This record gives sequence, C-alpha cells and structure tokens, in this order.
Amino acid sequence: MSPITPKDERSAASPSRTIPVVRILGFCIYVAAFFLPACREPATTGVRAPDTYKGWFCAWVTLINTFSRDVWHSKDFLAILSGWINPLILIYLVLLMWRNLVGPRRIVAAVIVAFMVATWIYFALLPLVPLVGHILWIMGALMILAGEVIGHGPEPARQ
Repeated sequence: MSPITPKDERSAASPSRTIPVVRILGFCIYVAAFFLPACREPATTGVRAPDTYKGWFCAWVTLINTFSRDVWHSKDFLAILSGWINPLILIYLVLLMWRNLVGPRRIVAAVIVAFMVATWIYFALLPLVPLVGHILWIMGALMILAGEVIGHGPEPARQ
C-alpha cells in the first residue's frame, strides 16, 4: 500500500471536521425558525387575510394536543407527529454525546424524517401553506441529522 500523504489525510478527515460545523449551523437555523412564520392558511378571495402561524405556536399547539384522544382519531394526528419532531431532535442531540449509540441515533433520525413526511401530508390535507419558518425548520433539522449519512464511508488505511 502507498503511504497516506498530508493532502490525503486532510481529505480523509474533512467530513469528520465538517459534520460538527454543519450540525451547529443547522441547530442555529432550527432554533431561529421557531420565531418566523411557519405556515398559513391558503389565501381566499374573502376580505380577511389568512391566518399565519409562527413556529413556536405550531410546536406548542401540537404538543398540547398530544393528550387529546379526539385528535388521535382524526387527520390532525399528523400534526401531532410533526410536533414530536422537536423532542426527538433533543433526544438525537443527547444521543450524539455517545459515539457507540449509532443504532439508536439512526432510529431516532429515521423517525424524525418520517414525521417530516407526515407534516407535509398534513399540510396537503388541511390545506396549509408552508412558509419560511417551516422551510428553515426542516433544513436545520436535516443539517443536524446530516452526520448520519455524511462521512460514513470506509476508514482510510492506517500504517
């Protein structure tokens, strides 16, 4: 085997250095999204402007309604799933503290992505229009989760 040159070492280590930066940036975007308009009702030809909801309000409403039996027996259960993305992101971040918990971390990440899909289905059924806060919320969450797929290639050969 050929020895690893300094340039090869930099390119091999690059994903492991980039992942924490992407996660921190994603977390900042994720948190900022809570203070921005997340969704609104579709515009109608009526006089009244459509209601717009900020991210923190959506998170609050969905978590509070978690305990409502009626909600679980309607299409609104999809909104409840979207509200559970936030606690799951916190669980994921806690799991990042232990490198050996890759399996549980990946399960939580997969559930988060599935709940994102549930959110979009809910938006289509209701209908709601996603706004900048929702887009940044999703983008931030995906940046936090990106480490699960970036940089998991084969380890470089060591001498």
